[in-house]
Amino acid sequence: MEYDVYYSTGGGSMIYGGSDVWVNNWLDNVAPHLDYPSKLLIHRRRPKNLEIKFYTPIEVIWQGDDPQLFDEYMNNCRRLHILHGYYTPHKLITQNQDKLASVVIHVSVDLSLKAGFKLGLPKLKHFSADPKWETKVSQLADKVVWIGLNKIPLHDKVDVIDIPNYYEFQHNLDCNESNKVGFAARCETRKAPHFLEGIESYSFTDIEDWRWWKINVGVDFSSTRLYQFRYDMLDKFYRRQDWGISHSCHLDEPFGYSIFQAFDYGKLPILQMDWLKDYEYPFRAFTKEQFKQQVNNISELSVKERNEYLDGFREYLRQYDNKQEWVDKYLEIYNS
Repeated sequence: MEYDVYYSTGGGSMIYGGSDVWVNNWLDNVAPHLDYPSKLLIHRRRPKNLEIKFYTPIEVIWQGDDPQLFDEYMNNCRRLHILHGYYTPHKLITQNQDKLASVVIHVSVDLSLKAGFKLGLPKLKHFSADPKWETKVSQLADKVVWIGLNKIPLHDKVDVIDIPNYYEFQHNLDCNESNKVGFAARCETRKAPHFLEGIESYSFTDIEDWRWWKINVGVDFSSTRLYQFRYDMLDKFYRRQDWGISHSCHLDEPFGYSIFQAFDYGKLPILQMDWLKDYEYPFRAFTKEQFKQQVNNISELSVKERNEYLDGFREYLRQYDNKQEWVDKYLEIYNS
């Protein structure tokens, strides 16, 4: 029987970042409505001693369980769709390039690799990535989808379909009076975790990545209390009342689930200059010094004033609370 392959590097209850959230949204809302028989192929080993749950009607195959069978499924499919792929070349993709119907781009590697230079840092904390591969795989695919809010360099090289992620506002909480800062993001360079140096704060991230900044960049995080990231504890972290300002100052952020979460949970964020820059918002920064000044500026506000800033921007963001529109656009691609 002919079938289509949907290729990913993660998903299910194993969530480390925004791309995993996106894959789960796809599995929950798009996969049940696919017209053609389909398989989800996850190109990685299944974690040991950890049960990964999937809530999807399509078959899930892990590469690590049977590499030969995984290759056969890839090589014999009718069409290949990349939901989230690796950022370096792989022969499984190139040897099936004639079947590559679509690829979803979750981050601009071109921009992300320049983050250290832009922020004036001596070293770059980044996943393995090749900007030439980003361009090549996009040129190979029949359709290229970008999940972000702003245009990226790839728009100048290939035809891109813009389908920004969606976010469902469920909490709509008010701000609190705490002047401590919270950071709930990965520790790659463009997220600028070093902005927290010398600031009373809490960090909810990967401990080993956090240690990299201390060893390789010499950042003093003595004012920050660190918690190991676990997705099932995310809600609890955001509901804490002992922090009220969100470090959302991420450079070249594609969409920013964590930024939307800050607005949803009542944590007034400090944003980068480029994130939805058409919306007039006073609490933006580009440097560590500017970030610290913005913490001071927010600290001088009353809770009422904080809520006024947060409510206005939150209403603006509701245009992205559009799940059904998001689903329909992807089904138009996959069922065509």
